[in-house]
Amino acid sequence: MSKVVELMPDRASADKLQARAFRDLECKVCDLDRMGEITERLVADWCQEVTNERCLELANFAVQHLADMLREFRTNYDAAWHDEPQRGGS
Repeated sequence: MSKVVELMPDRASADKLQARAFRDLECKVCDLDRMGEITERLVADWCQEVTNERCLELANFAVQHLADMLREFRTNYDAAWHDEPQRGGS
């Protein structure tokens, strides 16, 4: 049993590794959120020119939903970073 305990990293080391991994995600989370925002705006402009209504509805829905999911992801990431409660079911 004592060998198992020796193989486990101490809490401070584990926290340090987790904190570094969390910090390393920040740029990617921000970039992902920004790309969703850009795509949402581009599709909104593009939708004004498309004549196939069903295609237009599906494209608009998909991009809007993706942008909403990305915003919620970013909000939850920021909340987790500040040790605040996260919202939503995602």
